[in-house]
Amino acid sequence: MKKTWLLALVTAMMLIVAACSKEEAKPSDVDDTASTPPALLTLDTDVSYDADSKQLSATVAMTNPNEEPVKVTFNSSQRFQMTVMNDETTVFDYGSEYMFTESIIEETWAPGEKKVFDEVFPLTLEAGDYTVDFVGLAQVDGAPEMAVTDQQTLTVEAVETPTEEEPTEEPGEEPSDQPSDQPAQSNGAFRDVAIKVNGNTIDVSGYTDVEEFEWSVSDGHNLYAQGAAEVTSGGFTFGVLLDEEPPAGKSLFLEMTPIGGDVSSFRIQ
Repeated sequence: MKKTWLLALVTAMMLIVAACSKEEAKPSDVDDTASTPPALLTLDTDVSYDADSKQLSATVAMTNPNEEPVKVTFNSSQRFQMTVMNDETTVFDYGSEYMFTESIIEETWAPGEKKVFDEVFPLTLEAGDYTVDFVGLAQVDGAPEMAVTDQQTLTVEAVETPTEEEPTEEPGEEPSDQPSDQPAQSNGAFRDVAIKVNGNTIDVSGYTDVEEFEWSVSDGHNLYAQGAAEVTSGGFTFGVLLDEEPPAGKSLFLEMTPIGGDVSSFRIQ
């Protein structure tokens, strides 16, 4: 009888130890379960071309599809990359043709938050079919390191222009030396920016809601001029005198940066 009682007691203690072991195993099982990483920003794009004004318009929308806020990082002021291809030939590369600041931009996007970037590029495209490839440059903290891409097709129709007889210049008449005007451009905090070039002089005007900003003129590598401007009643006007005349055929860019804001880039020539 005594042996039977002792055997029952040992069995009960073994069951208690086994139950405790199972309970202690549960937390480790939970710790081993990996949380689901956040999704990357979605990318929606649209592109069109105006053959009369020779301008390519691009709209890029980025959206946070997550149900929680996410930390978004851009390694420069460039939000997306765009490449225009004609068959295997690259006719326009946004990242190579334009300048961007190299400062890291960190933002927090709310669930479902959407940001739209509209850009207009002076560009001459011959008649034909093109593909426009987009790559979103946003990095989402904790998300897989993958590129979000999109592609659009673009057809440029041939423009028929009537043949006109060239006017005959009167003897002694000399062609007028008028400054070159670029179509008004809008980017970031600046809108309806008009740029007039006359030799080494550049006149700039436009509108903005900021109070003051810094500007610079370069060809992507060499800096030709820089300064600051103040805004009066939402408008601004300033002149740029280049230190030296850039080489013929060299692309020039005007960058305007609000104090503490993002840079906006405009093509001069």
